[in-house]
Amino acid sequence: MKRSTTLLVIALTASPLLAADRMTDKDVKSLVERIDDGRDKFEDKLDDKLKHSIVRGPDGEANVDKYLDDFKQNVDKLKDRLNGNYAASAEAATVLRQASTIDRYMQEQPSDTKGKSEWNRLASDMKLLARAYGADFPLAPNAPVRRMGDGEVAAAADQLSESSDQLKKALDKDLKKDKTVDKPTREQIVGEADQLSKDAKTLRDRLKDGDPSSAEAATVLDRASHIRQFMGDHNGLPTASGAYSALASKLTTIATAFNVTAPSSR
Repeated sequence: MKRSTTLLVIALTASPLLAADRMTDKDVKSLVERIDDGRDKFEDKLDDKLKHSIVRGPDGEANVDKYLDDFKQNVDKLKDRLNGNYAASAEAATVLRQASTIDRYMQEQPSDTKGKSEWNRLASDMKLLARAYGADFPLAPNAPVRRMGDGEVAAAADQLSESSDQLKKALDKDLKKDKTVDKPTREQIVGEADQLSKDAKTLRDRLKDGDPSSAEAATVLDRASHIRQFMGDHNGLPTASGAYSALASKLTTIATAFNVTAPSSR
């Protein structure tokens, strides 16, 4: 019996993946500028006696004045190095780890401690920074801190578009040999592969322009997932399976950038 196009249409209207909102490079740069300003305001409000003291914590003794200077230098380093070609993940990790230490100390202090309100506001921005780098704030020990810049994700989308063209040809070739698939169904799924290529280009262009692109990423990942699901129901598609494997790493890059799970490559 030939397979009906109805099941395919139902699958394509379901949406198993939803790309999370992602900060653009411009957003992150603006956030780091705000963190730099908030750090200055926090330090200005601290009691001078505290600034010149030595505090004891789980990591040993710390000279507060020196620690604050190091914190400032590392925020400056993050601000200076972050650009369209470098996501500054290592620098962000250093800032988040130092901020986490300060946060633990400040949360232990009375509510009337000078600078606590300024720190609470700065900690809110640190949460946003951590999220932009795939982490939580306060940062857990050995937590990974990694962000892919707009350019890196755009390149993956561009490569995905090219690979999707090959997938379209492979699907057409394999399904013409599969007598269990009717012509409307074959044309539908081949058309989806063609649309995947176009969707990937749309995502690429929005990333290059620095525009929000979570909806476009969701469209790409959803469509790829539906194609993969269709292929899973047709085990005898050797050419198409090889073509899909070639684009799997690009899908993983896009999914990771938007903090979601990539469609299976199997």
